[in-house]
Amino acid sequence: MIRKLSGTTVIITGATSGIGRETALEFARAAANVVVAGRRAARLRQLVTEIESVGGKAAAVTCDVADQSQVNDLIESAVERFGRIDTLVNNAGVGFAERFDQMTVEDFRRVLDVNFWGAVYASHAAVSRMLRQRGGGVIINVSSIFGKRGIPFQTAYCASKFALAGFSEALRTEVMSNGIDVSTIFPGAVETEIFDSATNHTGMEVPGLVPKFPAKAMARIIVQTARFPQPEVVMALDAQAVNFFNTLAPGLMDLALGWSVPFIEGMRRGSASQTPSRGNLYQPLEKK
Repeated sequence: MIRKLSGTTVIITGATSGIGRETALEFARAAANVVVAGRRAARLRQLVTEIESVGGKAAAVTCDVADQSQVNDLIESAVERFGRIDTLVNNAGVGFAERFDQMTVEDFRRVLDVNFWGAVYASHAAVSRMLRQRGGGVIINVSSIFGKRGIPFQTAYCASKFALAGFSEALRTEVMSNGIDVSTIFPGAVETEIFDSATNHTGMEVPGLVPKFPAKAMARIIVQTARFPQPEVVMALDAQAVNFFNTLAPGLMDLALGWSVPFIEGMRRGSASQTPSRGNLYQPLEKK
């Protein structure tokens, strides 16, 4: 079923930068009412002003998705402002890189609180609304290709994204007969702040030469998914390649990744960048 977007209401978490911000602008171009959520209030206000300056309708709600009460307030605010919820984009997320034996359980839990539980909280509040309204709705969960293939030094991040993928798959089959579509996006490297804002205790920086998919292009895919929901979307070429080879020969992927660990550890010890980055795991980073 092809869904219309004009005049509908869309909620986007993690909307202060990257995929979330570009997705909000893309929905606004499609004449949807946009509710943007994130932890940086000034950025949200700037985004709303930008949308309204071209005739769009938008509202901003400051929200830490790891806090269920704040997420419930986000859903209620959207309903109070626009009357209903047609599309929910669970995009908020944090990155975390560290050896499993060296990270704290508290940090591990926080990654899941944001990347997984935030989507669960929002979906739980939104589904109850969608079940009572005509036309149901669409829930789009932004996972990661690392929600299909785990990699070293990313145990918490991969766990959160695998959990989100499994939750999405189960929820999709549970509510599809009620007119609610659930789609999962599995992106690879995208032009976002996550590479700069992720908590990184490896002592190594992500190389600037790593090719990244444009956030605007990813936003267009998300909006297209809202129009014509698909169960899963794997984007772009890097993610598709990882998914293909992992499906074809998962054992070889294990060997390749496993044997890469000593090499990476050697590079880390010889890296000039040995200062761990706390990133935005607990507090947002206020950048330009």
